[in-house]
Amino acid sequence: MLLVLTGGTVSQVAICRTAELAAGALVTVIGTAGTEPEQVRRAVALAMSALEDTGVAALGHVTVTGSPGSVVARVARARGARVVVLDRGPVGPAHPRSPGSAGGPGSLAAELRRRMYGSGVIVVAPDELGTARGRR
Repeated sequence: MLLVLTGGTVSQVAICRTAELAAGALVTVIGTAGTEPEQVRRAVALAMSALEDTGVAALGHVTVTGSPGSVVARVARARGARVVVLDRGPVGPAHPRSPGSAGGPGSLAAELRRRMYGSGVIVVAPDELGTARGRR
């Protein structure tokens, strides 16, 4: 299971949804850093702590280079993740290496769904955090 922070913050709704979906499985928290890697490191540490407070074990990973979509897809495959939860990041400019003009978590969700197509991995986009299931 992965929780992906697309900015320098983490939302309580993403923590709760991730803890619910993890069902005791190890969660890898991935922070994608564009221009503020230290802020992303702090957000990853906060997310790990919040998950551990719910009884979920967590590992952290911060990426500062490369396409967020390719990094997340690579980590998902390496960890055997079945679910990827994308948290809302702050509204602002797109990641410099993010494909598509929209940038942000919505385009990341679409990119991950393309990259993970047929793998059975569920991608839960920020606008789906309150719903029962993401799309495959």
